[in-house]
Amino acid sequence: MGLDGILFYKLSNELNYLSTGKIDKIQEVSDNEFLFTIRRERTNYKLLISLTANFPRINLTTDSFSFPREPKSFTMLLRKYFEGSVIDSITTHETDRIMTIATSRYDELGDFTRTNLVVEIMGRYSNLIVVQDNYVLDALRHIGVSEMRSVMPNSLYTYPDTLGKVNPFNYDLNSFRKLLSSSNSPKETCAILLGVSYQTCLDAYLDNDPVKKLYELINSNIPSLILEPKKDISYYQKNNSTTYESYSSLIDNFYKAESLNDRIKSKTNNILSYVQKLIKKDENKIKKLYQEIEDTKKADTYKLYGELLMANSYIKEKSDSIKVLNYYTNEEINIPLDKKLYVKENANLYFKKYRKSKNTVIHANEELAKANDEIEYFKLLESQIMHAEVLDDVLQIQDELIKEHYLIPQKKQTKLQKPRILTFDLDGSLIYVGKNNVQNEIVTYDLSRKEDLWFHVKGAPGSHVLLKKDDDYTENDIRTCANIAAYYSTLQDSSSVPVNYTKIKYVKSIPGKKKCFVSISHKKTIYIDPNKSIIDSLTKINK
Repeated sequence: MGLDGILFYKLSNELNYLSTGKIDKIQEVSDNEFLFTIRRERTNYKLLISLTANFPRINLTTDSFSFPREPKSFTMLLRKYFEGSVIDSITTHETDRIMTIATSRYDELGDFTRTNLVVEIMGRYSNLIVVQDNYVLDALRHIGVSEMRSVMPNSLYTYPDTLGKVNPFNYDLNSFRKLLSSSNSPKETCAILLGVSYQTCLDAYLDNDPVKKLYELINSNIPSLILEPKKDISYYQKNNSTTYESYSSLIDNFYKAESLNDRIKSKTNNILSYVQKLIKKDENKIKKLYQEIEDTKKADTYKLYGELLMANSYIKEKSDSIKVLNYYTNEEINIPLDKKLYVKENANLYFKKYRKSKNTVIHANEELAKANDEIEYFKLLESQIMHAEVLDDVLQIQDELIKEHYLIPQKKQTKLQKPRILTFDLDGSLIYVGKNNVQNEIVTYDLSRKEDLWFHVKGAPGSHVLLKKDDDYTENDIRTCANIAAYYSTLQDSSSVPVNYTKIKYVKSIPGKKKCFVSISHKKTIYIDPNKSIIDSLTKINK
């Protein structure tokens, strides 16, 4: 079902609560996402407008975002026309996925102006259009005159063609029956009604009276998350569904993880896939190195052949093999020869193979150690990317890969803000959580004092967690920090997770390895079941 026209219509009715609110701030989350901060009755509301190809939507959000230092020109245009404006109304065009946020304000010259922000949710063709007096001032995506309609500066704004479909809310049950009297299938019904998804029509046709059932479903108003057979959002309940207080909270929850991954891919050229390729490359390299080492097991044989041939170098005949006495075993042995060379020259050839094999073993073992270290490092990065909760966490990993010369920097490299460390308040004490190597180094080496407690999940990639407290540590302190370390690790979904902890003075970097890898002493181990509700109960501090 997803965000169909009917759900979109109900969402707009809900968002119309923001009418009379003032648009205080407009921020650019990404190239296709914008966050509007609206002040109404002494409360701030964050309205997210996302026009990404995979997850276009508009909803109130409680999420936190990072913002680029230099916003795009379209963001500046939005600020010019809408910051300081009052929202007059939020409406949709019939039951199409087109929402108009009508605003008004007094401009710099004292003139009263009305400006509309039109949000068109159409998958990859989604758009954000600034309209004044029915004319387009500008749009996020320009549509040329060769298309079905023009969306260009100074062009007349027109709604997309509805292809003859009708708004089902314009009908009561009797007229609704007449409208669908000639429809005999979900597909035919869907072709008549504007904004009604095929899935809704399918659900209605499971009933003995599909028209009445469809009418009831369309007029239902219960924000629901359907869990089976696959996760989806709806405005009516089904057997496997949970309900939400609002459509915004439903949409925000449903799209949160997917939209973050989409944002990460668009900003980092799918860095997770790149790291996984590096892991696969090193794994293949290790297989080849082991094969090389296996092949060098003949080295001792080459040495023996060389010694025996040198002992018989007085033989001047050339042949393809020779039988000589192995004075180590007192048995005869047949040694293959290059018939173009004398016995002594063949001996030197075997000694050369012996030296090459020995050097190969030394080099292969060095490369093996390097490849294993890299796999450990890349798997750590893989875990950090997969558990990232904000885009900046992954951008810092991308920057780290560039500094380590695994990635080539882009011509326009994003200027990263100073890393913001996830910080919790625990009864007046501070808990710092590093969610990538850059943050882990800050937590372990920059924010710590020698008596602070340091936590890390045992034997798996995870966050460095630091507890700063002026008095003695309690059992609750230790269990809370251990829970955080277990949750922010690859063992997040496991039970009885072992977590090591010790004082920071016993945490040392490992010579020859990257600073994200440490050795610890005087450690203790606690076993914990990761519990997100404990983390959610803590107060976050913006650092």
